Amino acid sequence: MSELVNVISLDNPYISFPMDRKAFYSEQIEEFQKNWKPTKAVEIVNIFLFNKEWQLILQKRSNSKTHNPNLIDKSIWWHIDYGNSPNFTVMLETVQELQVPSIVLNNDDDFNKTLNLLKDYTATTAVIKNFWTQLVHIDKIIDWKNIEISNKTHLYIWVYDWSIRNVDKEAKGVLFYYLDELDDEIKKFESTFTWDLIYYIKKYREYFEDFVNQIKK
Repeated sequence: MSELVNVISLDNPYISFPMDRKAFYSEQIEEFQKNWKPTKAVEIVNIFLFNKEWQLILQKRSNSKTHNPNLIDKSIWWHIDYGNSPNFTVMLETVQELQVPSIVLNNDDDFNKTLNLLKDYTATTAVIKNFWTQLVHIDKIIDWKNIEISNKTHLYIWVYDWSIRNVDKEAKGVLFYYLDELDDEIKKFESTFTWDLIYYIKKYREYFEDFVNQIKK
């Protein structure tokens, strides 16, 4: 069954259109192998999940995955189905992957007030904040080859404090890292992490630390 996802042309990044997910990757792999650069970007959500022990929750991807097999990756990421918004996609994924409802906020003030209101309920409700959207070009391992893929990425950060199932149904397991521990692990064993996780941790390290300090209060 065809899965239509939101795609943009890098020549006109403000208009999205539907494209079959498999067709997008087949085309962009071929394009990269011919011209060494992508021509389109797929729209995705990336979610960074912290518990109330102030640990970032990551997933170890299965060796059978087509994309980034056997590597440590973000808490949750997902393609945006055509016709869905980024916020709806995030709420859909929390229900499907964690079996909990979520509340998505788009500004710091609303997030802070909601987190304070629901601080005793984060075991049953995920409180989520959209903090950035950007177009990125990052290498991925696809079918054991290094391919540069473009993503229009909507970044989210959230608090959830209950038992964690395999965040991805096909993941090997779930890992918990304090930020300093994660810094050390990336320095020592960089090849065990996805390139996009490394990119986002380095780019938003200070933001994540500020967020942790906030939820400590």
